[in-house]
Amino acid sequence: MSDDRPLVGIDVGSSSVKVVVAVPEPHRLVIKGSGEARHDGARKGIISKLDEVTRAVQSATREAEAMASTPIEQAIIALGGTPIRGTPAKASAPVTGPKNTVSHDDLTLVLDRCAGVAIPDEYKVLDIIPCGFTLDGQPGLEDPEGMAGRQLGATAFVLFTTKAHADTVEQVVNQAAVAVTDVIYEPLAASNIVLSHDERELGCLLVDIGHSTTDWVLWNEGVVLASNAFPVGGRHFTADVATLMNTTTKGGEKIKLEVGVHPGRQEIDLVSVEVPEISGHGNRIIEGRDAVPVLYERAHQLFTGIARDLAAMELDRVPRAGIVLTGGGAGLDGLEEVAEAIFGHNARIGRPRDLAGEVEPVSGPQWSVATGMIRLAHRRRQQTLTGRRGGGGVIDRLRDALSEIFDLGGGNDLHR
Repeated sequence: MSDDRPLVGIDVGSSSVKVVVAVPEPHRLVIKGSGEARHDGARKGIISKLDEVTRAVQSATREAEAMASTPIEQAIIALGGTPIRGTPAKASAPVTGPKNTVSHDDLTLVLDRCAGVAIPDEYKVLDIIPCGFTLDGQPGLEDPEGMAGRQLGATAFVLFTTKAHADTVEQVVNQAAVAVTDVIYEPLAASNIVLSHDERELGCLLVDIGHSTTDWVLWNEGVVLASNAFPVGGRHFTADVATLMNTTTKGGEKIKLEVGVHPGRQEIDLVSVEVPEISGHGNRIIEGRDAVPVLYERAHQLFTGIARDLAAMELDRVPRAGIVLTGGGAGLDGLEEVAEAIFGHNARIGRPRDLAGEVEPVSGPQWSVATGMIRLAHRRRQQTLTGRRGGGGVIDRLRDALSEIFDLGGGNDLHR
């Protein structure tokens, strides 16, 4: 049995919309088309102008449709930002399957109970990520279905978000005449396209630097230990340097990209950037040595904020495989060096990989979320079709049942 329907991912970011269309082939994903459109319809990572963002979704979708020569009628979308929270949870339930064996319903029930954490009324469950199961106290089980026992336990990482945030993002996509089939947390989507198996197993911190916020997720032994959002993104770097260098937003962006964030950069004294005056009366020359301390301070604030979160959770020693920086704000020269100095681990830039077809337009770190949605949806589809067990397959095989309980994944389920 196969399913060769195109997979579409729509990343509704704070400053742009990105759309990717891919076709699954045996053992690979082939990119057929992509599109991008800028917008100014969000503030602090929250959509504030529905019509403007909807027009951006329509524009990016039309571009991707033309490139892929296929209509886009449904898509996976991603959510990120400060309205999303995550918490570890534990629960247990009696085994009710035939001859005291763990059934599919038992797994669904115990994960349902994990999600029964104290979530405010204005929030909804976004995802439930199994971290492991126990059976009669025996730990370390990945998929206990069919095993004999009496008491099933589970640990999970539960992601939840405000109903308004989730509904608004889905609304702008629906208004662009595209049905939402699944909803994915942005750094989880990016993890699927930029991280290796070893990085997730050994312990890795993925930092997705967006326009308005930075979302991060911590992996260890193949499961999610923690996640959070920090209210600093690429626009803050731009605004800082534009303000202090008395230039426009475009001028600040130009300085940011040409100067970078590390004061120890070689030949920084030779770097200079010509930018317009904020008043509009002519241009001025900005010396790199004057701008780089401003950008460094913002990078330092970002990474120390995340490091403090990890230390408070006693997880600061976990990312043994290092730090992976991705997202539209990850391309600043010297950002890896600042991260390494603060976290004490190696850092690298994470880009989409292991794709075929029209990959050049989607090869940068700013496309990690959009392409990662495609990879994750493809994996879930394959596991649903084959009924494969093990690892992340547990949540994929239970997703339909959990969706009915918690309305996971938008108005329609991708796998039905």
